[in-house]
Amino acid sequence: MVTTMLKWIFGKSKGKRKAKPGIGKKPGYKKARDIAGKGSVEERSKLAAHEDMEPEILYYLASDKAPEVRREVAENAGTPFQADAILARDPNDDVRCELARKISRLIPDLKPEQNEKLATMAMGVLTTLARDELPRVRAIVSEELKHTKNAPADLIRELAQDLEDIVAAPILEYSPLLSGKDILQLIATGMKSKKLAAVARRPEIDTQVVNAIVETGQKEAIHDVVGNHTAHISDQAFEKISDHAESQESLQNLMVSRDDLPVATIQRIGRFVNGSLMELLIKRHSERKEVVDELRATVKERIDRGETMDGGVDDAEDVYEPASIRVEKDFDAGTLNEERLEQALNDGDNTYVRFALGKMSGFPFEDASKMLSTGLAKAVVSLSWKAGLSMKMAEKLQTQIGRVKRGSMLRADVSGAYPITADEMDWYLESFL
Repeated sequence: MVTTMLKWIFGKSKGKRKAKPGIGKKPGYKKARDIAGKGSVEERSKLAAHEDMEPEILYYLASDKAPEVRREVAENAGTPFQADAILARDPNDDVRCELARKISRLIPDLKPEQNEKLATMAMGVLTTLARDELPRVRAIVSEELKHTKNAPADLIRELAQDLEDIVAAPILEYSPLLSGKDILQLIATGMKSKKLAAVARRPEIDTQVVNAIVETGQKEAIHDVVGNHTAHISDQAFEKISDHAESQESLQNLMVSRDDLPVATIQRIGRFVNGSLMELLIKRHSERKEVVDELRATVKERIDRGETMDGGVDDAEDVYEPASIRVEKDFDAGTLNEERLEQALNDGDNTYVRFALGKMSGFPFEDASKMLSTGLAKAVVSLSWKAGLSMKMAEKLQTQIGRVKRGSMLRADVSGAYPITADEMDWYLESFL
């Protein structure tokens, strides 16, 4: 009966995934029991990786003395929730990270009415992990729950208020369980930096939220809200944004690309944008004769005053260009390679690296970013391999982008190659899709 319920809960819409490479055929019950009690660490690890292993054996292995074995139990989709509850407080960080990824992915499909007891147990495990002392465990929960509509609302709000950006940002940017009122209350607490920028990128944010963001005066958040073409920006907010744009060419670029600029804002920024942006502004509004005539008159006035109209308001400032666009340009130019990633890492251009790894591996940005946010060495290394990068680069990505703890890192073998087989990395990557 328990096994049937577990199959329902852990069943995937894409079908049962293939057996993990290298674990061999599932042994009979008596043999499995002997291995669990007396087998080597390698034998117990392989036993723990069988998704159709009897629940009581997996429960027994959840308390195994070897962290390698407990990690396999935590990753195993067939592990009973009673065992997961034990693993949620495991002393090993990687065990809890693997469990967080698995449990968080189950929640969107759980239907309490089908088995209330098991659903309640799953939520209990999830809550424990969402309050873990290690930020990367909480970050995995946040990343996996950011789109779900049936997680506990209180837990979502708790994650949104987390002190760590990597935990709060995914919820703040995507969660449908945060209301406009929730967002406004969070902004009112003095939200800073990456968290506010995440709010600015939320789909369809209303004018009240936009006004609150603009009032903070925080550059990154204002850039992101203007770059968010689903954001509803009021005429009043555009006026205040124009105050910032007068000294920021990067913000001018973003404003010119919008189709919803009020006439007053178009006329105002026409007084200070450079020649190339003025040309784009005229082209974008070419069907609005009165607007175009006004802009052309402004150009004439500025030239008459002696302006050349061929430079920005601050030639020393780099023009803002989103990382996703820079990655596409480099890809088209044939320069999206390991050397370019090395340069981005040295420059601290982490967003570029995330988009680049998605492009190079063939994974959507969200999936690639999710792998990089797990804090799990195997996830980062497998993605690096799929992107065609060297193991040397994979080591750098583990620490600089994946925030993998040094003691948990995977390193190149004696020949400098990847320490995991291609089959195992393929299998691991498949579990993220």
